Amino acid sequence: MNNLVYYLDKPNGTFTAVQESIGEPGPGEILLKTLRTSVCQSDVVIYKQGLPRIKQWPAIILHEASCRIEAVGDGVTKFQVGDLVGLGCDIPCGDRSCIYCGDKGTGDWTSCPNTQATGHEFPGFAREYAILPDWFVDLGPIMKFNPAVTPDEACHLEPLACNLEGMTRVNNCIENRIVVLIGAGSQSTYALQSALAMGARKVIVINRGVERLERVIRDFGNDKVVGLPWTDDIRDRILEECRPFNEPHFIMVNASAEAAYRLATDLMGYATVLDAHAGVKGADGKPNILHEVDLNNDVHYKLQCYQATHGSVMHGIGLSHELINSKKLPLLSLMTMDNERFRPSQILQAISRASDSDSLKVIIDWE
Repeated sequence: MNNLVYYLDKPNGTFTAVQESIGEPGPGEILLKTLRTSVCQSDVVIYKQGLPRIKQWPAIILHEASCRIEAVGDGVTKFQVGDLVGLGCDIPCGDRSCIYCGDKGTGDWTSCPNTQATGHEFPGFAREYAILPDWFVDLGPIMKFNPAVTPDEACHLEPLACNLEGMTRVNNCIENRIVVLIGAGSQSTYALQSALAMGARKVIVINRGVERLERVIRDFGNDKVVGLPWTDDIRDRILEECRPFNEPHFIMVNASAEAAYRLATDLMGYATVLDAHAGVKGADGKPNILHEVDLNNDVHYKLQCYQATHGSVMHGIGLSHELINSKKLPLLSLMTMDNERFRPSQILQAISRASDSDSLKVIIDWE
């Protein structure tokens, strides 16, 4: 069987379509037909400047995928031909004896020194078909959806899972609480929808660009949601919106800017949880952003929690699957406008659109 594969020759390079032969899945393996790939900001970075984790070029990128199972190898019982599945990006290292990734491991793949991810060390889904090895099938983040879920919805599994990892690491920081989201991109849009589904009292979204802020509030907000454009007095305005509380309970930084980190740490109050979800990195690497914390008077006596999230393991994947599979996020489709849909031959245009300041979620349709 022929397999259409798009190779990126180098960062800021060219995508080339290649027809390759692909066989049948072996024992324990599955053959997937790619249905949708959505474009992550990581894909934008990979295209524009590369990624040290990608050791070999040309590379097959794109890691947010929904697929249909076309064939299963001998011994596969938990998947059947025709199943719609979504996949996570962070995956086991492949060593079944690994204390993190293996059959008896903890499942903390991102802690493994040999961790890998689709679209990075493991080939991504800029290809029509893929065969997954037995260790991926047995241990990896593959979730089967019920027939009511669409391929568009299923391809949100991975980015939503990353978000939920950060929102659920500390218990009781969302339900009936004040949530502050710094930035109004795709991750804040996932967090907004999830926070409302999880029973947040109020969600405050801050963004510098008014156009995208207005889009997010219009399409995903309700009477519990407040949008604030970034101004010189933004800290005071946020704290005023937190009333009758003195501070927010949960803050997620989804803007790759030092100013976002400065604002977030300045908002920390009693029992505040801060999740640094977006890192800051420029052409010269990662800048030092120093913040002094009094481990006694802040962390201990104020119960403050500082954490960071990138990637996901089965905890977040399971939560994401439950929200999508049970239709608890009915507005997911609004994240993709008509001008954010592309064909496989338009991967470069899709990445370009994803880098626009008003874009939320670009989807490539392989059907």
